[in-house]
Amino acid sequence: MSQSVNLYQISKDDFEEFSKNYKTVNLEFTDDNSSVFDQNFEGLNFLLSSFFGEQLPEPFEKLFYPQEFIGDEIDYNQFDLDDIVNFPESNAVYFIDPKNILEINETLNKIDNDKILSFYNALNFNVNDVYPSVWHNDESEDQAFNKRHLEEGLELLRKTFSKASNSKSYILLFNE
Repeated sequence: MSQSVNLYQISKDDFEEFSKNYKTVNLEFTDDNSSVFDQNFEGLNFLLSSFFGEQLPEPFEKLFYPQEFIGDEIDYNQFDLDDIVNFPESNAVYFIDPKNILEINETLNKIDNDKILSFYNALNFNVNDVYPSVWHNDESEDQAFNKRHLEEGLELLRKTFSKASNSKSYILLFNE
């Protein structure tokens, strides 16, 4: 997984336009429609997986392991993975539909913050190689990769899915 993940909210009408013309549509990323998870998305995945007993509910599977996309996905079996010079870039844009957004939002609203955060264990995150594998227990304001960093990500996730659910938007996922 990349260092950051951007969840971009897009209306149904704009999503339909983007689906038809994804190569030419220019998306405008703003604080109002874009939520950036800076190096804690994989941590949130692991935290939620731990909370749910290693089996994420299906809508969360679609968030952390999206399958639906617009564009063309790369068939890596057709390329020499050792030849980085000619390695193609995917133009696939993964998305989450309003039905799954509603289910994720409803589930997130039922989770008690203290309860889910009790599943944080820095050693367990590092042993399981959760990106970036430098998790710790220093909760200072100037430190990341800790329980506070995950709590901030969890709150952003709730805010993002609440807003998208209320507006019946789609969410596009971009790795940065």
